[in-house]
Parts: sequence; C-alpha cells; structure tokens
Amino acid sequence: MIVEAPERTTPSAVRSSPRVFVCDPSEIARLGIATAMRSFDIDVAATAGGTAEALDILNTEEIDLMLIDVALSGADEIIRHAVDRGVTVIGTGIEADHRRPFAALIAGAVGYLTKDLPAAEWAEGIHAALRGEAPLSRAMTARLVEAYRSRSSIGDLNRLIPSDSRLTPREWEILTRVAGGKTNRAVGDELHISVETVRTHVSSILAKLQTPNRSAAAAKYHQLVRVG
Repeated sequence: MIVEAPERTTPSAVRSSPRVFVCDPSEIARLGIATAMRSFDIDVAATAGGTAEALDILNTEEIDLMLIDVALSGADEIIRHAVDRGVTVIGTGIEADHRRPFAALIAGAVGYLTKDLPAAEWAEGIHAALRGEAPLSRAMTARLVEAYRSRSSIGDLNRLIPSDSRLTPREWEILTRVAGGKTNRAVGDELHISVETVRTHVSSILAKLQTPNRSAAAAKYHQLVRVG
C-alpha cells in the first residue's frame, strides 16, 4: 500500500534520474541493489556499509534518497542525520520483526521495503517516495498499529482525541481519511478544501501526534480508534 507523505522540494525535482544512496552492511546487497535499480533509470550514486562512511557521504554528496538496512548498527542516527539534510529515507530489510522498521519510521524514514520484493516494486517505491508518498505494505502497517499499542498508554492516547487543545474536529476528519490511504488531493475533494489547506492540517496533525510521517500517524489513528 502506498500512502501520501508530507510533500517537500527535493533536488530530484530538477533531475531526470534521482541520486540514490544505498546504506547496507552487506557488500553483495549494495552491489545487487545498485545493479537492479540501474535498469529503472535510478542512479545509485553512493554506497556505504557503516555509520562513519554513511555520515561522510551524507555530508559531502548531493543525495535525493537513501535506502538503509534497518539492521545496520547506528541506523537511527544515520536516518535522523539524512532527514536533517533534506534527504528522503526508506528503510529496508526483512519484515519478520517490526521493531527495527518501527524505530526507523520514528527516526524519520517515510517507508519500508522488504528484500523479498521484486526490483520493480523497489523502483516504484523510490519514485513514490520522491513524489511525496510513503511506500509501506499493509502487513507492516498492521504491525505498526500493534507497536503503537504496546508503546503508549490508553490515558496518553485518550488525551489526543479531539479537543480545543489537541486534535480539532477538522483535523480528526482529515486524519481519518489519511489513515484510509487517501492523498491530500482526495481529502481536499471530499471536504471541499484546497490541497494547501489539507497539507497545513496534516503538518499540524503530525506535530500533535508526535509522528514523523503519514504512515506513523495512520498507525496511531487506528490505535486511537481501538482504545477510544
């Protein structure tokens, strides 16, 4: 499932081929991803296998998007640094355990791609992320809901239900639709408001829920509904 994430301006907007950085502890994985993405007009401009090398590349190279194996030691630090520099981040790995992908999303990754997916789906996920969308499977979304359930108390969540000091009724309307996978444009059409107004509300929702992106906000919404 691909859901829309907050839009931002990226260097790829002026380049036909996005510059991608692959951060993975496995050399064979780095080489394989680079080779596979080349067939989809995606330029893997840099690769790294460790934290120090990754941070150096982020500081010196012009990167549009980073693919990072969430099992890499120091992955959360690398993700936060990339996001601070305006780089779109997608976590990668195996889907068996939700804890590492969850941590990556909290750190600022916009989505998660599993290594059993075909190369075409990785390419689609990369292009979707650069368009401002978040590549995240339905199975991973369900796991994130459970992760939020285990991390937050019911009292904390109930305090987020609409009120003057928390989510407004309009924000709740928008969050409901975002959690259903609707894009900003679709939400605007349904509520008869502009895309820019929806975008402003979504930014406010993410701040109030303390979530880094739409995928995490959608997961939190489902938890709120279950316990509210």
